Amino acid sequence: MLLDKYENRYIVKGILRTNTPLHIGAGRDSFNPVQTDNGVIVDPIGNPFIPGSSLKGVLRSYIESVVNSGIDSKLKSCLIVNKPCLTKDKVDQIKDKYKEDDHKDLKVAQEIYSEMCDVCKIFGSHYFASKITIRDCTLKSEKAYIQKRDGVAIDRETGTAADGKKYDYEQVAAGTDFDFYMSVDNLEEERVDIFKLAVKALADGNLHVGGKTSYGLGNIQLVDYKIYRITSDNLKQYLMEGLSDEMRWNYV
Repeated sequence: MLLDKYENRYIVKGILRTNTPLHIGAGRDSFNPVQTDNGVIVDPIGNPFIPGSSLKGVLRSYIESVVNSGIDSKLKSCLIVNKPCLTKDKVDQIKDKYKEDDHKDLKVAQEIYSEMCDVCKIFGSHYFASKITIRDCTLKSEKAYIQKRDGVAIDRETGTAADGKKYDYEQVAAGTDFDFYMSVDNLEEERVDIFKLAVKALADGNLHVGGKTSYGLGNIQLVDYKIYRITSDNLKQYLMEGLSDEMRWNYV
């Protein structure tokens, strides 16, 4: 199902809570000696946030690993970085096949889409736009508690602490709440299970986002969430009035 015509939209709204401290680094951009070596990323008014692109990348990697485990033989996933389901040569062949066709753009898009794995059909690839959108998760309260921690660099060769390589970094405290919004457009019935897996991964707290996750940082969990399903039947109401309880979707 392409994106040229509206068919449906699944929306998840809720709260994304940090179960453990969170560090999404902004890097050091000044020579101020009292500035933290690695601060957390903040919005224009100084509040920390979780970039939607970071969360989407983590979620995609998780879904790829689950689908590739063989949990459902009907679902397929490539490894978008190392073993993509669609190569440039294949795309060039498809484009060449329809270069004289009056409807080449549509036919090229349809064939490219048909060659993609199930995960790429939702999360997108180099050759097809993503159907899933995750907005930046903004702070729910007026202010966050940001902690400062000390760290020690590790020598890659010896695996021990490197001499004189101490640094400090910031982390957002556990228990911090962020607003969460995710939508998926034109989701086919045969791929709804991937959407369910994504929601369950978030709701069960199975994901870690940001840096220092090997130390346990960045565990997040979706709480107090609602799922909505918009179709052609309620599209006008959605566009005119916004979301309502009548549009709630309960898949359990």
